[in-house]
Amino acid sequence: VQWKDTMFRLGVIFAVIACGLAQFPPQPCESPPQWEAHFRMLDPSQGHQFDVFGRYHYDKTNLRKAFFEEVDEGRNSSYRYLEVIELFQERKRYEIDVRTRECHVVPLDRPGALNGFHPHDVPQGSAYRGFFYVGTNSEEGASVAFTGWTYYYTDRSYYWEGSFTFHGCVPYRSNSFNHTTFGARFEEFWDVTPGISDPNVFIPPPTCRG
Repeated sequence: VQWKDTMFRLGVIFAVIACGLAQFPPQPCESPPQWEAHFRMLDPSQGHQFDVFGRYHYDKTNLRKAFFEEVDEGRNSSYRYLEVIELFQERKRYEIDVRTRECHVVPLDRPGALNGFHPHDVPQGSAYRGFFYVGTNSEEGASVAFTGWTYYYTDRSYYWEGSFTFHGCVPYRSNSFNHTTFGARFEEFWDVTPGISDPNVFIPPPTCRG
């Protein structure tokens, strides 16, 4: 009986080890379909020191995004405050000046699947680049584990790198480099919460409807 108990324990241990090894290397993953976060975006193609902070609403289910942006266009420019709504099913982008409520409607003619909607997922075919912690792993509960990824498009015109939480595939950082269109773009997300707290953020105000 004792040797059977020992063999059973060893079997459980090996099963746990095998389960852990099966997770490495991690496979490309999809982030939650709906979430909200604070974000920062740095877009050098828009000018030196073009920096954006704000609130971000992401809805892959309905192919839409919304932002509240504080835009810093550089040392010699004042701040601008914008609400931006992108409705990819309608292929329209609404830009609302928070101070004047003036609205500009811009066509969304981006190429690609999902009507040009860019999902915050790890693209299939991405290369796994490693595992790291933010914080310290020397103390329980004092860190968050992340995975790093890179991806090249087939014609090498577009390069992407991103970091996602190991558990839940929540996006943390995303850097894109396109040699033919927008150049470089850097994004960072924090205080991510699942779901959409107020669906009205995706409804353009009456000033946009004309």
